[in-house]
Amino acid sequence: MTSTGPMLARRHGGSIMQASAAPGPLRGAGRARTSGDGPPTSAPSARSGQPAGPHRPGEVARPEESREATSPFSIANLTSVDSQFHSDGPFAPVGPVHPVELGGPGGGLAPIGPGGFRPAGDLNERPSPAGVYDALLGGTAHRRVDRRSALAILLAWPDAPAAARAMKDFLVRAVRFAARNGVNQFLALGGGAGTVDPVHEVACAVAPESQTVYVEPDPLVIARSLPDIRDRQVALVQADVSRPAEVLRHPGVLAHLDVTQPIAIVMVPGLPEIADHEDPREVLRGYREVTARGSLLLFSQLCDEGSARGLRALFERAGQPGAPRPHEQTVELVSTWEPIEPGLVPAEEWNAPDERGHPHFGRLPVYASVGWH
Repeated sequence: MTSTGPMLARRHGGSIMQASAAPGPLRGAGRARTSGDGPPTSAPSARSGQPAGPHRPGEVARPEESREATSPFSIANLTSVDSQFHSDGPFAPVGPVHPVELGGPGGGLAPIGPGGFRPAGDLNERPSPAGVYDALLGGTAHRRVDRRSALAILLAWPDAPAAARAMKDFLVRAVRFAARNGVNQFLALGGGAGTVDPVHEVACAVAPESQTVYVEPDPLVIARSLPDIRDRQVALVQADVSRPAEVLRHPGVLAHLDVTQPIAIVMVPGLPEIADHEDPREVLRGYREVTARGSLLLFSQLCDEGSARGLRALFERAGQPGAPRPHEQTVELVSTWEPIEPGLVPAEEWNAPDERGHPHFGRLPVYASVGWH
């Protein structure tokens, strides 16, 4: 496996590449420094208050591909007699019928037409965070119970599809950043192997030799994702993501990843299945302790603020006791790894082209960061 070498870290107080955006207008606080800014300093990020860490100025990432927004649709399309819920009888989602802005191609819960995608599974099953996330992205790697939970979230929080897309867009940029800087091993925790823009496809598009292992605690998610795993460079294992040492010792992980070399730990969308009493901060610290020097943490988190305030009970019913979390707690979580500039910022701002014209810019309570050790 390829080490990050001098590109990402010097073992004793050296420099680390900043995650700078493509050329263009810069956004206020928390922006990445450029070669014209003078000597690098450890400036705090816009929201985290944590130092962004040493960096190498002047590095510029490739411009990201633009994503065209699709047309709005009505929730009525999902609750009609002809929808995927038609055979469930008693189930009838209740809520306002209003248009929903989509965050990208396929974003949101797409209407189901005759002969279209119909999720399988029993509505009495427990929803999975990966499945709900996929449903909000407009994917097909979810079950009926996941889609029902996603719809309940959407009815209470119309920004949900846009927030899911903001996390996914951050994931794409962060995986590219890792692959371009020599980290070609990815351990994706609970994000789903069959969802839109999966980690392994994004990584291999930049570094064809990349290896990806998806870790899922839910055997039903694994069973549904297995048909999508046809690449020898991809593996899917069942393990408890809250036990870092056990995950890194799993035979399926060891068969695909060289744990003596840097690994990118992907936690997008965060750790929604881990409740506060399970100490998510220790989980993040645990992954730092069991991974090689130069490893990365790609992390995003829905926060309990703005349009998502007061929705925690709703997410708990959807199998996500760890989403949303308070912003202050999120700052503590990411502080377990050394942040790369710009630190913890709104997900739509991380290493992104200027998007101030985006309808959701600045109002989505989704934060993201990339850290290293």
